[in-house]
Amino acid sequence: KIRIKRVPIRRALWQKALTLTSSIALIAVCLLSFGDQYATFFRQHKIVRSYANPITPIYSVIKLGTDYVEKLRRPDTLTLHATDAKRITPTAGTNAAKPKLMVFVVGETVRADHIGLNGYERDTMPLLTSQPDVYSFKNATSCGTSTAYSVPCMFSYSNRESYDNNMADYNENVLDTLNKQGVNVIWRDNNSSSKGVADRVTFEDYKTADVNPNCDEECHDIGMLDGFDTLIKSDAPAKDTLILLHQMGNHGPAYYKRYPKEFEEYKPVCMTNELSKCDDQSVINAYDNAIRYTDYFLNNVINTLKKYEQDYDVIMVYISDHGESLGENNIYLHGMPYAIAPDAQKQVPVIIWSPNSNNIDKSSLVSMIDQPVSHDFITPTLLNFFGITTDEVAAAPTFFKSTH
Repeated sequence: KIRIKRVPIRRALWQKALTLTSSIALIAVCLLSFGDQYATFFRQHKIVRSYANPITPIYSVIKLGTDYVEKLRRPDTLTLHATDAKRITPTAGTNAAKPKLMVFVVGETVRADHIGLNGYERDTMPLLTSQPDVYSFKNATSCGTSTAYSVPCMFSYSNRESYDNNMADYNENVLDTLNKQGVNVIWRDNNSSSKGVADRVTFEDYKTADVNPNCDEECHDIGMLDGFDTLIKSDAPAKDTLILLHQMGNHGPAYYKRYPKEFEEYKPVCMTNELSKCDDQSVINAYDNAIRYTDYFLNNVINTLKKYEQDYDVIMVYISDHGESLGENNIYLHGMPYAIAPDAQKQVPVIIWSPNSNNIDKSSLVSMIDQPVSHDFITPTLLNFFGITTDEVAAAPTFFKSTH
């Protein structure tokens, strides 16, 4: 006996859209109001996201469909890149005849505005500040806001706009090109993994006490320098070498675990991964202490490389994969969609140590440190440093220019 009131289709759609929009807005307000609790809770208990109804069943149906479409797109074999790559022959009797040695440090979760070299009120990098020949880029942006997205993008042949994370595993990256061209490529990892980047080069896992000599409740980055000499010295003639060190760095939310106790410069420190239990300043203190440990780590990398200056063109490049939110507008951690992510998650430090003994055009470095740069510069820079040319990146910008 209930009389059903019929509503015209357009009006019904408008009403439902308004209800949906209002619901999403209400959810956003609730999430942002308790951002410190939700950010850490869902990071520590990811499985809970699979219990949300009706979102998870709907998401799963959509994911099943998109996975099927992606499967149709995937090539049967690895897509090759830079097939025209060739080496520039060094001029005999000059410094260019020396083999090249680069240590490329893949940083983790470090934001540019907390770097002392960039004008931060705290001197979070006192050791690098006192090092000569250190260049810090002031306006660098990341490819993504999470490690799983940014790291493969950093070494791909695509720029940020054209990069497709679903297709990354089916495409060669710049490390493949360097390896094919005779560069000795070694990836040492103290993070979760190389995210597929180092699948076809030498990979060493330092996230275990069996390999890393600097472990307590977790393994620290400095352990990746253990046995460094064995990577360089051998009975064979010296050859071009690229060593990549993937840090644990500032990975949250347990920032206090990322460094040994003696690096606790700023106090009090948030001593839990539940950020809602701490005030913002103690969270920032722990985060900044972790940066001071990265300063110590990078300083050790530089001092290690100095021993090889006479025999190699040496250089250190440090770039973080993405930044981090530390409570601004009640947003914490990282991983927000790039289009709406705050600058804190996208602006990253780029630090290069380049001594006068190598063949880097110093004026090119100086001219770039205040210019907008990004992860897109990494692939062409690596190829340029090792003297490899390819039409695929012929016109792409680099952090510096090598003289060959």
